[in-house]
Amino acid sequence: MKQDIFMKCCERMKTASNNIDAVYKLNIDLHEFMDDEHWVVQHLWSVILTPEGYDWFSWFMYEKAYLYELKEDMKAWDENKNEICQTLPDLYNFLVINNHFYTSTK
Repeated sequence: MKQDIFMKCCERMKTASNNIDAVYKLNIDLHEFMDDEHWVVQHLWSVILTPEGYDWFSWFMYEKAYLYELKEDMKAWDENKNEICQTLPDLYNFLVINNHFYTSTK
């Protein structure tokens, strides 16, 4: 997957998450309604990324909370104790360098 497509996909996921949260504030709960779509999206990511790559992707999206409000205090380090995956481009580069894409990145 090329970087521009990766970035657009992640940004659209974030937009969708923000939209669902905005509707929730209006007392309309779409979370259950969106379960099937969420399952499809996560399944497609698991086909694009290796299992380890998918774990890193999920960590960044949900635990580091890219989809919500990025948690600056949530950190990950490589074997040399260098912080990794601080930003979305960092995540992409990490996935490419570590061959976590099943698809071409060129």
